[in-house]
Amino acid sequence: MLRQKHLILFILILLVLTTFSSKGYTGSFFDTLELSLEKNIGQNGYQSIIAQKKVIHLPEEEAAHLNAIFKSLVNTCRRKGELEFSLTVVEDKTVNAFALPGGYIFVHTGLLSFAQTDGEVAGVLAHEIAHVDRKHSMNAIKRQIGMSLLLQLILDKNKSKEEMAKVGNFAINMSQLGYGREAEYEADRYGAYFIERAGYQKEDLLNFWRRIQGETGGKEDPLFLQLFSTHPPTAERIKRIEAL
Repeated sequence: MLRQKHLILFILILLVLTTFSSKGYTGSFFDTLELSLEKNIGQNGYQSIIAQKKVIHLPEEEAAHLNAIFKSLVNTCRRKGELEFSLTVVEDKTVNAFALPGGYIFVHTGLLSFAQTDGEVAGVLAHEIAHVDRKHSMNAIKRQIGMSLLLQLILDKNKSKEEMAKVGNFAINMSQLGYGREAEYEADRYGAYFIERAGYQKEDLLNFWRRIQGETGGKEDPLFLQLFSTHPPTAERIKRIEAL
């Protein structure tokens, strides 16, 4: 029965591909379906995170200020029209922030305490927005689970919640582990571009990383800050951002 279901689904995929490719609509058709899937994965991941971590509701004035910074950055990115970006503060002493597919950005209270200026906060948030803007998470998911399963998730609306939850958990793990050095460098590059377009200075981002480097004595110390522990070395990131 399961084989028959997979066969029917495979035939359906072929029919859809044949029909839309003959009309020249394949790209836009699957872009729309993939976007829907991305939002679904992000929503699953978001629900999982807020079930595990305590969501912090900042005082009204602080929340408004933080959201204004966030909104100014979102407005500079390419995908602002197709995603509803959201920012959630969670209780965690580590200096960190991360992004899920669909525009769900999380920031730890530890990062807000460590940052000294709006520009430093903006620099970190811009990096996470860049991950979403460049589709680093979705690209990683496609590499990991393969296009076949991705198409099944897109086209089979009866796919179990458990299956979607697994993909959502994979997205969470990737957001914590990083997407590889080249993706992180790309997020740094686009993040620097976003903060400058939003009215902040690249120097704000550099100051943040220089303070990180100073606090750790030039060494990556996950016990101290646990900031992007699988990301590129801080010194190399500073060097590349300075060169932009």
